[in-house]
Amino acid sequence: MALHRRIGTLKLITIASMVLAILVAGCTAPQTTFDPSSDATDKIHTLYILVIVVSGLIGTAVLIALAYLLYRFRARPGVRAKQIHGNNTLEIIWTILPILALVMVGVPTVFAIAGAQRAPSEDALHINVIGHQWWFEVEYPGLGPDGESLMTANEIHVPIGREVAIHLTSNDVIHSFWVPRLVGKTDMVPNHPNDLEVFTPKEIGVFYGQCAEFCGSAHAMMRFRVVVEPTAKFENWVEALQTAPEPSDEGTFIASGQDVFMGNCSSCHKIYGTAAQGIIGPDLTRFGSRLTLGAGILDNTSENAEAWIRNVRDLKPIPEGILGSGRPAMPSFNEVLSDAEIAAVSAYIRSQTVE
Repeated sequence: MALHRRIGTLKLITIASMVLAILVAGCTAPQTTFDPSSDATDKIHTLYILVIVVSGLIGTAVLIALAYLLYRFRARPGVRAKQIHGNNTLEIIWTILPILALVMVGVPTVFAIAGAQRAPSEDALHINVIGHQWWFEVEYPGLGPDGESLMTANEIHVPIGREVAIHLTSNDVIHSFWVPRLVGKTDMVPNHPNDLEVFTPKEIGVFYGQCAEFCGSAHAMMRFRVVVEPTAKFENWVEALQTAPEPSDEGTFIASGQDVFMGNCSSCHKIYGTAAQGIIGPDLTRFGSRLTLGAGILDNTSENAEAWIRNVRDLKPIPEGILGSGRPAMPSFNEVLSDAEIAAVSAYIRSQTVE
């Protein structure tokens, strides 16, 4: 008997430890929903707490009632069970209480859903995000030179305290846009634009986002960052992206990288203010100031950039040939360029920075 008790206690401790570990992991992860950093996720967090409290109270009440009934009506020598055919008072109580619980959870949820459909204000920052296999194209309408669009990829910059309206679509298959600490998840559907809930960031920092809808072999590596920064820093970033880079000094290592890039990469990638005007792959304007490469999966270092150029398939499971959108996948250059040329290309694109 004692052995069985010890085993039962050990099981309870194990289960409790696992639950605690899951809860702690969820609260400290960079993509936790329990650390809201915008008005939109504040509302989601409030609903979370409400549902947890209500369901916790219900669960506790049920367990206490169950324990009482198990003890009160346990089998005992000489005691026969009474047959009860109905209790109107009890039936009314257990009908009303679930209704009240549903109202407590349902009414705030309906109001939150309705609020998520509100139109953006006149001062809102509008951003278009297009999903591709397996990266995010980012467009700021009207913020580019001469009122054109400002283009970038896999990194979204927004000023703190300003309302943001993001409009979503996809160029190939269904993707999903999710930044857990800033805004809820919304699908990106081909030929069917969706509007993300309008939100206002309230905390400066870098926030992790990712595709949350299975979209092919590299789905798990389709990520991005949202950079929330002071207004002055955001305006400086916008100005840098609409300014042509200074020409490289002839005969330098970076200049040789520029030549190799223009000869091998410019038909797919764009760098504003240069001869590189490709639109097949991500825009690389001011690439050197981005935090990551490969759609958020690697730190933006020389070593990672060279490895990516050398053979992208060593780092990300991208199939060769034509993708679902009809666009060609990025080729590997390990048999086309020398190590010195790859290093030079990496140095060139990483030299394009925001001052």
